[in-house]
Amino acid sequence: MYVLLDENLLSRTLKQPFLASEHIVKNVEDMGWRGVKDKELIALATTNRFDVFITADKNLPYEQNIKALALKVVVLDAKSTKPSALLPLVITICGQLETLVTGSIALINDKGEITRFED
Repeated sequence: MYVLLDENLLSRTLKQPFLASEHIVKNVEDMGWRGVKDKELIALATTNRFDVFITADKNLPYEQNIKALALKVVVLDAKSTKPSALLPLVITICGQLETLVTGSIALINDKGEITRFED
């Protein structure tokens, strides 16, 4: 899968689980999209054929309509955005990417529980 990590996930440590699982992973800095607003970023991710967009932006589900897009969105719903706090969530979601539904938003919390965002 082709995975895009949001601006709040720039740590190289967070890329490693995806690379180890043979996914292609980029972050917004790699793509030259740093500072791009969410709506445009999601459009760019779709246009550039990313399969999954991963963010720690808890407001994104309330601000964006994902249903019509050929993109899976994952929100890391953690108490901290430090790489050490996010890494266990990234490891968990990495193994679940194939099960996620295109055009939907999945939330993963600190306990590793994955739920679908229902608007």
